[in-house]
Amino acid sequence: MVKPRAVLSGLKICEHGGERERAGCRERNTADEPGLELIDFSVNLNPYGPPGFVFAAIKEAIEEIGLYPDTECRLLREKIARKFNREMDNILVGAGVSELIQLIALAFVKQRVLIPEYTYGEYEVAARMMGAEIKHIAMPLPALRIYPELILDAMKPDDVIFLCNPNNPTGQYLVKKEIEQVLEEAERVDALVVIDEAYVDFVQNAFPTHRLVTPNLVILRSLTKSFTIPGVRIGYAISSEAIITEMEKVKVPWSVSACAEKVGMAVIDKEGDEFLVDTMERIERSKGKIERAMGVDVQIQTDANFYILDLGDGDAREVKRVLLTENGIRVRDCTSFGLPSHIRFAVRTDEENELLINRLSEDFLRNIKNDSHRDRRGG
Repeated sequence: MVKPRAVLSGLKICEHGGERERAGCRERNTADEPGLELIDFSVNLNPYGPPGFVFAAIKEAIEEIGLYPDTECRLLREKIARKFNREMDNILVGAGVSELIQLIALAFVKQRVLIPEYTYGEYEVAARMMGAEIKHIAMPLPALRIYPELILDAMKPDDVIFLCNPNNPTGQYLVKKEIEQVLEEAERVDALVVIDEAYVDFVQNAFPTHRLVTPNLVILRSLTKSFTIPGVRIGYAISSEAIITEMEKVKVPWSVSACAEKVGMAVIDKEGDEFLVDTMERIERSKGKIERAMGVDVQIQTDANFYILDLGDGDAREVKRVLLTENGIRVRDCTSFGLPSHIRFAVRTDEENELLINRLSEDFLRNIKNDSHRDRRGG
C-alpha cells in the first residue's frame, strides 16, 4: 500500500454531537423502530427550526438540479455583503464553517497554530493536517475561561489563532475589548486571528465584529445552528479582499450546492431576521428556567444556547450511556474536548429541558458515581 503523508500518522477524526447510531433509541418522527424516542441534547441547534421558508427554498432549488451551481455563489455573497455593509470581495461562502477552517489552514497555516485548550476540535485537525505545531492556550479549571492575556503572551509572527466565540463547549463569550486586545497584538506581530462565530446569534447584545477593520482578521459564520439546517452545509467568511482571494485559490469548485445557496438566500433575509428575533427570545427565557431549576449545578454561566456541566468525579461517558439507553436522552460527552468529567447539553423546548433536568438529579449522579467506583474495584 502507498504510504500516506507522515503528518497523518496519529491524526484522529474529530468527534461531534448528533452521532447517528441509535443505541436502542429512535429519532422522533422517524419510521417505526423499536426502542425509546430520542431527544438529542448533544447538538446545539435552535429547537424551533427549521423555519417554513427553508423548505420553500429547497423546493425551488429542485428545478436547478440539472444545472451546475455557481461556484462563486455570487448572489448569496452579494446579499451577505449588503447585510453587513461590506463588499462582495470581502465574503466567501463555503460548505459550512468546517470547510472554511480547512481553507484557512491550506492558505495560511505555516509553522504554528494557537488554540484554546478546550474548544472545537476541527481547528486542531486542520492544523495537524498541515504539519503545524499546536500551542494550546490554557483554560484553568474550574472557570474554563479563555484569557486574552495568555494569547498575547504566546503570540508570534505568522501564527494562526483560532478562537470560537462563544466558545464550544464552554459557552463563554469574549467581549469587544478582549477581542480588540488580541487583534492589536496580531497586527503588531503579523499573525492571523480567526474568530468562529457559529453560535453568536444566541448571544444577547453581541458586538458586531464585522465592523472591525483589520487585515489580520477572518470571521466565520454558520447558518446551521441558528436555523436548524445541519443537513444543508452552508457558512461564510468575512475578511479582507486579500485573505478571501487566497482562500478562494484552495477552495474546491462547486462545494456549495444550488440547494444550499438557495437556503442561504432565504435565511439571509427579513424572514430570517424575524425568525431569529422570535426564537432567540424563547431560548433566552428557557435558559432562565434551566438555571433556576439547576441552581449551583450550573457552575459555568453560558452566553450561548448550551451548557457544560461538571460531574465532579463522575464519568461523562457513563452518564451519556445511561441517559441514552435508559431514558432516550442524548448529551454530549466532553471527553474528546479533554474534559472527561463534563457533559454538554443544548437548550431545547421547555418540556424537553424539564425531562433532562429531572433526570440530572443529585440521586442520579450519585448513583452513576457509585456504579463507576464499583466497576473500578471489580465489583
